[in-house]
Amino acid sequence: MSIMSVGFGLWPNKVVKGVGAVKTVGSELKELGAKERVIVFTDETLKTLPMVTELVELLKKDGFSVSVFSGISPNPTEEQVMNAVEMMKDGKPEAVVAIGGGSSIDAAKAANVTYTHGGYVGDYSIEIGGITKIGPKVLPLVAIPTTAGTGTEVTMVSVITDTKRHVKYGVLSPFIVPNVSILDPELTVSLPPAATAYTGIDALTHAIESYVSVVDFEAANGAALQAIRMISKNLRRAVKDGKDINARAAMLEASMMAGFAFNVNGLGLCHQTAHQLSAQFGIPHGLANAIMLPHTMRFNMDACYQKYADIAMFMGADIRDLSVEKAAEKSVELVEQLISDLGIPKYLDDVNVTKDKVPAMVKEAVRDNSGMNNPKKTTEEECEKVYLGAFRS
Repeated sequence: MSIMSVGFGLWPNKVVKGVGAVKTVGSELKELGAKERVIVFTDETLKTLPMVTELVELLKKDGFSVSVFSGISPNPTEEQVMNAVEMMKDGKPEAVVAIGGGSSIDAAKAANVTYTHGGYVGDYSIEIGGITKIGPKVLPLVAIPTTAGTGTEVTMVSVITDTKRHVKYGVLSPFIVPNVSILDPELTVSLPPAATAYTGIDALTHAIESYVSVVDFEAANGAALQAIRMISKNLRRAVKDGKDINARAAMLEASMMAGFAFNVNGLGLCHQTAHQLSAQFGIPHGLANAIMLPHTMRFNMDACYQKYADIAMFMGADIRDLSVEKAAEKSVELVEQLISDLGIPKYLDDVNVTKDKVPAMVKEAVRDNSGMNNPKKTTEEECEKVYLGAFRS
């Protein structure tokens, strides 16, 4: 048995959850040492909605001067991060609050590092050893997710898009894990059905990929399986009725657990391939994962039949009379059925992806660090087959 060391610094100091939890944000910031100036990260869509305007008012009532950076797109870019850094240089915040989906929180993480450490955000890419350049001198960060999917509120990674190279890369460090994560299901009830579906499948992908990872750390495995169970039971409900507060709360918690799982065990081929779809075609991350997940599961299956059988069981299948191979295949069928039930496009053709871009995506996918713990090593030829298998013909 090999020796494994896992740092549980890869987890927020505190998670606050429940209806109305967002009202604790001011007191949490004060506990973290902030006294006067705070910057809030969000996106243009949320900026004028009550969840953000009321958050700003809460902070002001607690005595904070608040600046708001909202120039963030669904796949945050280097330019957007550097614009935020300039605002931070002007306002000199003592702490950072990120409210929104994964893009807002990822942008806040990356801007926090770049502001406190200097230079350009790309300097901190994991591709060029950026993890060694990031130390503990970041500002306190409170993350408030308004979607249940990315898990970034509890992870040590921020994903940024380089629009010049059309690639995504990670800024990775235990020092960028949010100090506090606030999970308030009321903030997710207005999320439209499609976005609820995409982000929910993103969380499912995190859980599945971390469970079949070669790292195989049992604490993370347990979190992944429980996340799979909760998502299977609650995602359809949350999409059907956005005001189902119990389903929304369950999805937030499942997303958090899946985030913890992949923070420890890592991800895999689905994320390797999906990242290129977002970078090349601007496809939302959760949608890209949803299309690629069944195909990458089938590619990986012969390396971990038993784990896929476990996934089928935690998704609700009775596998007692099935061989391990049939039970494993059942997990893919259940994922495909869930994606179909949610009305998510099934093929790359459906989202205007063209085959002429496949060679370029393959070259970037096999270099993508998110797949380093995939249960099977993937050649360019195999990766190309996975992409081509996701087209109708």
